[in-house]
Amino acid sequence: MAFAWYFEVLSFKKYYLSSLQPLSAIEVVLSFFVSMFVFSEAVAWWQFIGVFVVVLGLFLLNKNDVKDDQKNNISKKYRYQCIMYFVLACIFYASSSLVDRYVMFTATSNQNQYWFMLFVSGFLWLFLLIECLAKKKVLVHKNDFNNPFIYLIGVMLIIADQFYFKALADPSSLLSVISIIRQLSTVVAVIFGAFYFKEPNLKNKLVYLAIIMCGIIIILI
Repeated sequence: MAFAWYFEVLSFKKYYLSSLQPLSAIEVVLSFFVSMFVFSEAVAWWQFIGVFVVVLGLFLLNKNDVKDDQKNNISKKYRYQCIMYFVLACIFYASSSLVDRYVMFTATSNQNQYWFMLFVSGFLWLFLLIECLAKKKVLVHKNDFNNPFIYLIGVMLIIADQFYFKALADPSSLLSVISIIRQLSTVVAVIFGAFYFKEPNLKNKLVYLAIIMCGIIIILI
């Protein structure tokens, strides 16, 4: 999760939130196949159609972003670098979900969250230390502690993780279904990113997002 957050923030810092967030559907596809092959969760033939629809939506979104980049003089190399960071984040997210599922067989949700927060904090502090040494300056400032959003993020993550771990702890829950439901955050991120940050081509992105969400719903059925 520490690596997932690192690559995700790195990609968001450099590219459109509304363009990157729909790519998190990759996590759904990965979780779908992992659930099928590792946990032997039952799948139906129409769910493969859902996977195809998701991939189609991602392909259309990619073509749309290429046109946007040409208008805004954003190079292909820069764009693909950002996409690579986000795809790596999705892979680490999916891997973390797999590990979480295994851990929940022998631990409670509170135990899992405790160790999760402890080790993630340690890794993130290590990342920060390495970056400080590389840039030869302190990257934490007093003003950072006056930013209310920093505390809000922490509280929201703890609450979200509580619900997530409790869902995984239920023996009848399916990892593939949980991963799909988590993609509701994509809708919020795309709309917020487009309106608040005034990112381009909201109308087209919402259409392609709708296609991706239709694929996710088909997988969920």
